[in-house]
Amino acid sequence: MDILKSKNGTSVRAYKGDAMTLLAFDLDESKTKDFAGFSIRVTPPGKTPYYLFNRMTFKPDVLTQSGIDPDNKEINSMEFAPVQKFRWVHVPATDHNINDWIFGNYTYEITPRSLVNNILKPIDGTLTVSVTIEVSPYQSGDLQIGFTRGFIESQAYTRHFGSSNKIRPNKTDLVFDITKTSGPTAADKKKHPYLKDYSYEYQHTWLGWQARKRILDFLSETILNTNLSLDVFAFDLDEPIICDSVLQLARQGRVRVILDNSKDHTKPGKLEPEFDKQYRQTARDPDSLIRGCFKALAHSKVFIQKLNGKPAKVLTGSTNFATNGLYINANHVIIFDNKKVAGLYEEVFENSLSQAKMDDFQFTVTAINDFVFDETGLPSMTIHFSPHSKEVAQNMFDTIKGNILGATSDVLFAIMKDKSASSILEAIKKQVKEDKIFTYGITDVIGDKTEIMLYKPDSRKGVRIAGRPGEYFLPPPWEAECKIPGISVHHKFVVVDFKGQNPVVYCGSSNLAFGPEQRNGDNLIEIRDKDAVTVFAIEAIRLVDHFHFRNKLSLDQKNTDTNPSETQPISYLHDSSEKNWVNKYYNTNDLMFLERTLLIS
Repeated sequence: MDILKSKNGTSVRAYKGDAMTLLAFDLDESKTKDFAGFSIRVTPPGKTPYYLFNRMTFKPDVLTQSGIDPDNKEINSMEFAPVQKFRWVHVPATDHNINDWIFGNYTYEITPRSLVNNILKPIDGTLTVSVTIEVSPYQSGDLQIGFTRGFIESQAYTRHFGSSNKIRPNKTDLVFDITKTSGPTAADKKKHPYLKDYSYEYQHTWLGWQARKRILDFLSETILNTNLSLDVFAFDLDEPIICDSVLQLARQGRVRVILDNSKDHTKPGKLEPEFDKQYRQTARDPDSLIRGCFKALAHSKVFIQKLNGKPAKVLTGSTNFATNGLYINANHVIIFDNKKVAGLYEEVFENSLSQAKMDDFQFTVTAINDFVFDETGLPSMTIHFSPHSKEVAQNMFDTIKGNILGATSDVLFAIMKDKSASSILEAIKKQVKEDKIFTYGITDVIGDKTEIMLYKPDSRKGVRIAGRPGEYFLPPPWEAECKIPGISVHHKFVVVDFKGQNPVVYCGSSNLAFGPEQRNGDNLIEIRDKDAVTVFAIEAIRLVDHFHFRNKLSLDQKNTDTNPSETQPISYLHDSSEKNWVNKYYNTNDLMFLERTLLIS
């Protein structure tokens, strides 16, 4: 869903995401002479309007000349600090509680601002464009999509929780009391005296965001209705509420579990063996837990909900059922409230219900065939299950590679690994290096720092950055952030032509690597629905925006001899003498021109 509004040379297009909004702006080039950015005012449903916050502001002399007190805390309001870019991703407001999100119809008022001789002119209401769009968790018919926040390394997390805490009390307790106090630490209290005690639950709710709520609601619904039962594919498995819920269902004889037993999940110190032990001690049927790993990994993350023994609903995606999966990684979950889709996943489950069956899975119809859905309530989509034979995998990879290389408008992605042998991953990297379409994406680790492709002015080549940029020093006024204890970007999705004629997103648990597609138990979902594809496109933009700045800091500081403690404060907003930031959006040879024209079209 998107809405376009225009007025007197100003245009705004609002895109609905999963509990967030992408706002794209445009301004007639004839009006850019003294242009200084866009002010954004938001009115949540039933609440007082407010201007969004901009961490950057004008230099003190510009503020003073404009009659604004540089020491006033309001200088970071977009009323006085317009955003100097042509888009913004906004997440919903809260009601004095960071986990009490306000959903409903939001009104956004966007006004282009003028800076004449370094004096910020008042807001001109004749140029203000107002657009109203629903901000809520994404659901369309029988489809739901949810994302984790993936922002443990962020200023927001630091402000709310500090930078030296943990997401679980220790490495040995499988299930623990999430209502217990988890922070702040003594060190964080010293640095941030305003911090109050908070619980693991409060922390987990913020970090797990919409994905956590989808998963816990799914489990709660199953537990509360004794006519429901659950079949589970699990790779990582240590999230306390998930484990406790599955163990509760096991005691009642209402669950079956296939749990990965590859070497990383059987060695000492891992929590999967502890889950195995507790399950077999308490389950009505101890043999309802199967340990196995196909040829390599049992890598799917799936709940199949059954009503009176018949499949009714399924949850899948990239999110492991673990504290890392929900509270550290950037991930997605997808729910299909559809008997046919659930039945298909149940068939895969039955075809995997022993190590012998896993060994032979590639010969089953569920591994050989593509499963196409095109019916009321569902998006047009195709689901693939692995491990495949080499021939089946090759055909699938060739098709997806062709779609990526044939993109006409855009390719956006968030992928954990892109160093594996894969024609799909090679196609994505090839598009990033081309300059014909808008290409924008993130991978968790890029081995060679020279492979990081930051935005370069006067170039239409794409952006490919890392979710783990390495050590860097954040200059004032930023605060030191919590270091990511592991993988940051765990998504496995690629968006092709979300603004084109045939939008598609490839998502799910598959790492999109050719070898693993022949060895791992996985599912890859191809969704051909404009609104669903847009939701994933916004997620890619959100993540790239967050880590691009950190990548740049990391590279800049690595390539200079400057002592990090001597790093200058983050630069101010551009003043009247600096016009390049505007010009790049109207330069046909610049990626920002592609971005502006793509998103507003």
